[in-house]
Amino acid sequence: MPEGSNASRAGRFLVLSCSALLLFASGSAWLALYPPAPRDLGGAPNLDRAARHVRIPVGNDAIDGWYVAGQEPVVVIIFHGYGRDHTRAWRYAHFLRAAGYGVLAPDFRSSRSRHRLPTTLGRHELADAEATLAWVESRPETRGARVALLGESLGASVALVLAARHPEIVAVVADCPFASAKRALEDAIERWFHLPHAFAVPACRVGEMLTGCDPCALNVVAAAESLRSRPLFLIHAARDDRFSTEQARDLWRAAGAKDELWLVDTGHTEAWQSHREEYERRVIAFLDRALEENERETGSPAAGGER
Repeated sequence: MPEGSNASRAGRFLVLSCSALLLFASGSAWLALYPPAPRDLGGAPNLDRAARHVRIPVGNDAIDGWYVAGQEPVVVIIFHGYGRDHTRAWRYAHFLRAAGYGVLAPDFRSSRSRHRLPTTLGRHELADAEATLAWVESRPETRGARVALLGESLGASVALVLAARHPEIVAVVADCPFASAKRALEDAIERWFHLPHAFAVPACRVGEMLTGCDPCALNVVAAAESLRSRPLFLIHAARDDRFSTEQARDLWRAAGAKDELWLVDTGHTEAWQSHREEYERRVIAFLDRALEENERETGSPAAGGER
């Protein structure tokens, strides 16, 4: 067979291989930035119809939120995680409502169906969280209410950073947060794709080229250091397939190691499903205690005092 023919075939094979690799990388990047966001109620009732649908301004844009009023002057903002939407919050909202708390469940712009923004591990999501807090603090029906946060995964990390920026936030429940966006990518690359964590560096650069912002920029440990004087309930999965338990421990130590770190023998953000009664009891007890401490410090009425 002529050498030219072999060289031509080798060239075509190389082009096809590179093209296939490029398509695979492009598809993977697209799915990472725009993951499916299914409704995930976990067996909890869908409160969409019971809640008031609100529009929350974010600059020249807006996000959707669902607000359920409580019996007490307290609002718990629930931030969903990666690849989910506000319906994920309803599993927590049903027991928070029963305890007298109001609940606001926003959709990040990275989870909406139309004019969707890419997931940025904090950049867009934190702007959405800031806007949500501003909405609560400005609306007549919620102005003056004390605010607590509950988040899971990406939403938990966003909640920690938001609380660090706003001392008026009374307490935070963080379920499976990451310590930094870079470490989140490193762990996910190792645990999901079984690749060396060093691939997180080029992944960050690709993400920055595609979105215009660095997806590795969010430093949650630094934010946790600002929460040494405020109640923080950290929950993490001992069998987490995304983030190592060491990330939760680093956040716990950064926040002063003063509050509980509950390590649950379950998978990522599955504590409520696996240990429902204990989860609900622990979260309500934590929030009640935090609000009572806040009442003693500020003189504001505590939620739950008449229940």
